[in-house]
Amino acid sequence: MIQRVTTVNANSAKRFLILRDLPKRVLNYALTETRIEHQHAGAEIAAIGKSGDQVYYLLEGEVSITDREGKQIRCQAEQTCSLSPLTEKFPSETAIRAITAVDLLCIPRELHEAILRLPPVADKRSSQPIELMDSNGPEAALYWEFHEAIQNGALELPSMPDITMRIAKVINDANTDSEDIARVVQADPTVAARIISVVNSAAYRGKHPIDNLPDAVTRLGRSVTHNLVISFALGKLFHSRSKPLQQRMISLWRHLSYVAPICHELAHVTPGLTPDQALLCGLLHDIGALAILGAARGKPELANDPELLDQVLNNLKAEVGAMVLRKWEFPNYFVQSALHAEDWMEDISHDPDYVDLVVVAQLHAYVGTPMMNRLPRLDLVPAFHKLALGKLTPRHSIGILENAREQIRELRELLAL
Repeated sequence: MIQRVTTVNANSAKRFLILRDLPKRVLNYALTETRIEHQHAGAEIAAIGKSGDQVYYLLEGEVSITDREGKQIRCQAEQTCSLSPLTEKFPSETAIRAITAVDLLCIPRELHEAILRLPPVADKRSSQPIELMDSNGPEAALYWEFHEAIQNGALELPSMPDITMRIAKVINDANTDSEDIARVVQADPTVAARIISVVNSAAYRGKHPIDNLPDAVTRLGRSVTHNLVISFALGKLFHSRSKPLQQRMISLWRHLSYVAPICHELAHVTPGLTPDQALLCGLLHDIGALAILGAARGKPELANDPELLDQVLNNLKAEVGAMVLRKWEFPNYFVQSALHAEDWMEDISHDPDYVDLVVVAQLHAYVGTPMMNRLPRLDLVPAFHKLALGKLTPRHSIGILENAREQIRELRELLAL
């Protein structure tokens, strides 16, 4: 019988390896879900064949542990045996009884299993020139071909669509006005139509509908217009004459066009981040995969081997993406979003940034897909606890996106190929 329950402090928790290496934000959150149970001598902690929703660790006192064959050992809190969970198996394969009064660290089994599946913690974020990681897998030969091409400046990187270059020039000219900007946008009817659509969408519309580009630019502002033009023009790069590669590009764009609107909405509730920049970061975080798919056209052994292509993409897309964004002269936070979009456990920056948005948005985008089984739980990544002034909960986060469902749907439709 439980005598009493108290809260857990970080110093006690860090004695155990499963909690010791958690990023501080995640540890603090995990401790709100755990507790310390104080039990009398003689109390039954676990019985063979019985299931329990808690995993116990011994903090103080002594217990006996008896297996199915009747073999018994005693474990004291000061001994190495106490560092392992007492009741990890489900259902229990041992009977555990308190010999003395004991203090037990209790972690919900679902949380315990989720922590065990977490990837390693990233401990740095570099602003230095990119150095490609070593590769020894079956993709090594192609990896080093890419490496050599990168070092020699021979890797063909995608170029920004012409309209994005023209819009940047007119936007950055202080002597231009909405009419000048509108004339550049009108040169691409598809982009122009999407700008009109977005200014009347749930995300941006005002009291009155707008049906012309100058007024649309005036309402949106120069910066938002610039970022939206880039966003809509990017889709033009996702085309290939190779049918397998085209399917890959379509799948990639679908992912990006779902992540980006989620970034957009999460930025609304996170001070210091702007929704239009967040949208663009979401669209560009996997641009390295596009560059690799483009280069794969000249490598049939890569284009026709899905497993090998996956390995090359997974190993190289972050670094190649950063190269592309440097070539395109994007600010460093875009480069960092490409480099660290899948560093799920990174906890480097004190304040929330666009990397955090991309990480959380991707995890949201994978909800309900098989990918969830290979990814960390949303509330166990540091980025999740940095957004929205650190006040997000899984329910709150889902609620924000549910309330923004219409905005996300409209933005996804506007970004569709």
